[in-house]
Amino acid sequence: MPSIRLAAAAGAIVLAGALAGCGSDAEDDADLGGSWTATLSTTSAWAAVYPNGHGTANLTSDDGTRVQLTVSGLGDSVEYTAHVHAGECDDNPPGGAHWLADPNGEDATGNIIELTLTTSATGTGETEVSSDLVLDDRAESVVVHAPDAVTEAAGLDDNRVLCGDLED
Repeated sequence: MPSIRLAAAAGAIVLAGALAGCGSDAEDDADLGGSWTATLSTTSAWAAVYPNGHGTANLTSDDGTRVQLTVSGLGDSVEYTAHVHAGECDDNPPGGAHWLADPNGEDATGNIIELTLTTSATGTGETEVSSDLVLDDRAESVVVHAPDAVTEAAGLDDNRVLCGDLED
């Protein structure tokens, strides 16, 4: 009889260890926070329209995220939007999809980091935004989007004007 009790106890220990390992999945635990910079350049679709377009994005993320964005060489007095994206700039389309705080949630305000900026008469602009969202290692790039009217006037289908990959 003692060997049956010993076997049952050993089985319980093995089962408890296996169940404890099920409580966390390292692949689901994305690294949160950090600091990044991105050097933005004109995407190939917009190279003929804004050949001198460029910019810089500085991001810090811990209890929330702060993004500072500067651009130049773009259209004068135009309101652009920018987002953190989940793909790299050499993806098609550049930057891939928007980075989502909740990857299973909607691509909408409250689940994305979005900036707006209006360029000056010389095509330069800057903005800063703070968000309660905390970036993780799925954040790959920053993309500046042209408004629909500007995209249509340029005869283009892609509104992604500038893109820059995030670097530590």
